[in-house]
Amino acid sequence: MKYPEWNSSRFVLVFSLFLMVFFEANCTQTPAEQGRQALEEAAQAMGGLEALREIENISREGTTQPSSLGQARTASERLYVQPSRPYTQIIDFTVPRQVEMTGAARTLRVTDWEKGGYRESRGTVFPLEPRHLNGTRQEWDRDISRFLVYALGEESTIQGIGQHELEGRPHRVVSVTSMDGILYKVYLDDSSHLISKLEFTEDRNPYGDLAKERLFSDYREVGNVKLPFSETTKEMGLVTQVREWSSIIVNAELREDLFEIPSEIQEKARSLAHADTVPVIPTEIAEGVYFGEGIGTNNMWVEFEEFVLVVEGPNTEMQTLEAIHQIQETIGNKPIRYLVTTHHHADHVGGIRGFAAEGATIVTHAQNEEVIREILTRPHTLNPDRLAQSQLEPQIETVEDRKTISDGTQTVELVHLPNPHVDGYLAIYLPRAQLLFESDMFEILQGETGPRVVRPEARVFYDAVRKARWRVNQIVPGHGRLLKWQELVDALEESG
Repeated sequence: MKYPEWNSSRFVLVFSLFLMVFFEANCTQTPAEQGRQALEEAAQAMGGLEALREIENISREGTTQPSSLGQARTASERLYVQPSRPYTQIIDFTVPRQVEMTGAARTLRVTDWEKGGYRESRGTVFPLEPRHLNGTRQEWDRDISRFLVYALGEESTIQGIGQHELEGRPHRVVSVTSMDGILYKVYLDDSSHLISKLEFTEDRNPYGDLAKERLFSDYREVGNVKLPFSETTKEMGLVTQVREWSSIIVNAELREDLFEIPSEIQEKARSLAHADTVPVIPTEIAEGVYFGEGIGTNNMWVEFEEFVLVVEGPNTEMQTLEAIHQIQETIGNKPIRYLVTTHHHADHVGGIRGFAAEGATIVTHAQNEEVIREILTRPHTLNPDRLAQSQLEPQIETVEDRKTISDGTQTVELVHLPNPHVDGYLAIYLPRAQLLFESDMFEILQGETGPRVVRPEARVFYDAVRKARWRVNQIVPGHGRLLKWQELVDALEESG
């Protein structure tokens, strides 16, 4: 009887010593070491770090439901919610490069880090700008199939670990700073050790420092790794993208023809890929009036006796800086006093901060004042632009129904034009030149073929011009090429 009692006591003593050593070893780990261990466990749960490193390409098929920030009809709403549509994504991490096919028509977008890229739109193709390639490169690095490879690599810094509850389940939260300076909070499920969420802040035009998160669920076996079949992205706390995959294949044989860039834009795509500027081509369309044609978005500038008025500040600061350069080349060093926006959509106001940094007053419809002010005053600490560096206080002027800007040499009329596309819309009419600037009412893209696209707002636009009895010979569009008024008339007649 004594021997079993002594053996039990000895077992308890040895086990207690083991626990003490175990807990002491873990307690001596730094937060960074604990975070690394947690990420290594996550990699093991996904199939092992080596298996993740061996993923050279990934092909996904399913659906996507994007919701665009800053594209809603009213300025009081943030999101333009789009319907779900078929979506295919193929990423080749070895170059890296990517093919996306969207919708029933399988519309293509190709991004190649070495060769540039292009997108299809209405029967024509456009080269991608540097911002598109840089943004896609960040997405490749944070792709869930490769994220842990980067997070555990030498170029990333693991800062520590914490605890958090997500959807009622306990999670460890590891903080990792990537090589490009983005701080990620990686939520790891305590039970499965798999990644449930990435949380981070990135620079996003035109909002600057933008809070973003990506949630992952429905993990399944894909070959010798485990990957999520559901991904949800949130920006500013709102769902901006939902992707549901029906099929995922790792390391498939890739079709090279899918990655080919059309021969007619290969040179331009490569030259734009990592450029520090984008083209804005000026054309004088009337005395002292210039059309600034960009790759996908345009503006116009008008010379007055003592100042310049610019219509539309689209895209990004990169395009704005080139537009300012072209204004100086065509007009000289007159100050830019006004920047007029047609409406609040992000693709048409993405460059207004650059004009505000020049001291220009931003003119917009009264309904857009709040969102324009937000864009002009949001923090831009991750990638300080010229407005952030200048510390100027932006100036905003609003228009309700009509405003005329004139000095005797030029006259510009800003007129509120209700339409189905967006509220708070301004059309810009130059009576002497008999031209009208509009965005998104009617457009014909460079190289576009086939029947003209005539949306409901084109008819409303036409009727408004006729009702106002404006004499318009030329339409200056925010997208696409210069138009004769008769082209709109013909398109409306053809569409019935």
